Amino acid sequence: MSTTLPLFWDLSSADKKRRLDASVKLISTLEKFQASYEHKSAESDPSSNEDDSSGEEDVQGTGAVGNMEHDNMLDSLNAPDVAYSVRRLVRGLASPRESSRLGFAVALTEVRAKLQCHLWLMIKVLQVAFPYHNGFLRTTFGTPPRCHSHFG
Repeated sequence: MSTTLPLFWDLSSADKKRRLDASVKLISTLEKFQASYEHKSAESDPSSNEDDSSGEEDVQGTGAVGNMEHDNMLDSLNAPDVAYSVRRLVRGLASPRESSRLGFAVALTEVRAKLQCHLWLMIKVLQVAFPYHNGFLRTTFGTPPRCHSHFG
């Protein structure tokens, strides 16, 4: 993480060119880490087949055990710097600074596109980072509790 950490500062820059340059540098660095990680994983266990459909059915689980399970999956499927970066980029979407939100959103989109991160894992990271929807704690993905008003 020490090699990617400085790149996050420039993602928050008010200067558009600086944000985009930081995003390009971050993505190219993460691509190298991920390629190396996948190469090492393939060498250590050539018989392993990744089944990325196993967790897609349970995207709605929001319990603490489910969160740890998805965190572990994110860590096991990606290089440490990539997993850290995904979490950091998701958290950056909630920044009070508009330039930070823009920079982090662009970088997160590129991570998803270039590194083929599992979308359902990224959705889970988003749910964990932002468990509230319209002021209500989420109980299921995308569905806030219904409010029933009782008028006379």
